[in-house]
Amino acid sequence: MIFLQGSEVIFKVALSLLGSHKPLILQHENLETIVDFIKNTLPNLGLVQMEKTINQVFEMDISKQLQAYEVEYHVLQEELIDSSPLSDNQRMDKLEKTNSSLRKQNLDLLEQLQVANGRIQSLEATVEKLLTNESKLKQAALALELERSALLRTVEELQRRTAELRAPQPDLVQP
Repeated sequence: MIFLQGSEVIFKVALSLLGSHKPLILQHENLETIVDFIKNTLPNLGLVQMEKTINQVFEMDISKQLQAYEVEYHVLQEELIDSSPLSDNQRMDKLEKTNSSLRKQNLDLLEQLQVANGRIQSLEATVEKLLTNESKLKQAALALELERSALLRTVEELQRRTAELRAPQPDLVQP
């Protein structure tokens, strides 16, 4: 999973495990018992729980949450800037940095959108090809069914003729 999703997967696994065991963790009264629970209970998960955790990790998209937190952080920073006694130059520098960061985020999101749109187009083309292939296969199957029916009728006709030829012929009486 690390090779597939990068080191971010470690954080995702931790979030998934903590989230799925939140009620049990909250029952503990101090940090020591929580750490003991994490060290002793979580490693002994059953196969079903491990599969559930892995599925949650693959479905989890923390990048959106992290970006939301980053935006919230920048908003809080701006509020701090506005409330703190900074010079106009310092405020301008901070705002320019924030603006630069937001532009970078926008470019990253635009790039992700373009990649996603490209993937959607590729998948739509693949679906179209599959539908075309399905139609061709259905036509071929129908043609084969018709050919099979015709061949079965031919075999039945040949069997009937063979039976007629094998049947004893009445002797012809000569006058």
